[in-house]
Amino acid sequence: MVTALDRSDQLLISALRRRPRASVSELARRLSLARGTIRTRLDRLEARDVIRGYGPDVDASAAGFDVRAFTTLSIAQGRHDPTVARLKMIPEVVEIHTVTGAGDLLLRIVATTNDHLHEVLQRVASLPDVDRTETQLALATPLQRTVADLIAHELDRSS
Repeated sequence: MVTALDRSDQLLISALRRRPRASVSELARRLSLARGTIRTRLDRLEARDVIRGYGPDVDASAAGFDVRAFTTLSIAQGRHDPTVARLKMIPEVVEIHTVTGAGDLLLRIVATTNDHLHEVLQRVASLPDVDRTETQLALATPLQRTVADLIAHELDRSS
């Protein structure tokens, strides 16, 4: 059973969001908790997949991926798992969501140019169980948050 995050977990995630490269000692100082407590909480949060990594947040545009698209796929009935497995092999597909509505899957795709996006979409559309695709281009991204940002915001609001 997954339990909600307690205040100490929230504070720890918030501190990591603000300073992702902070050491356990620094986190312990900032949060007034023992190093062992911080290490135990980090291990638990990692084991539960609450914290999935410490890699850098990369801005897609700054990294050369100026084109962002959302593609809805309609797939053959009963072919979810093999289709998702094939989509995972396309590196430009950075998110896959199973959705309700007109389609079955929603993809977030990044590309360097419109031509690059076209190539990616051709690879997606050529998958054996993809019946139909519909793509929308993102013209701008005025807001992009992470769950860690939400946790930090909720802490700030409650303080």
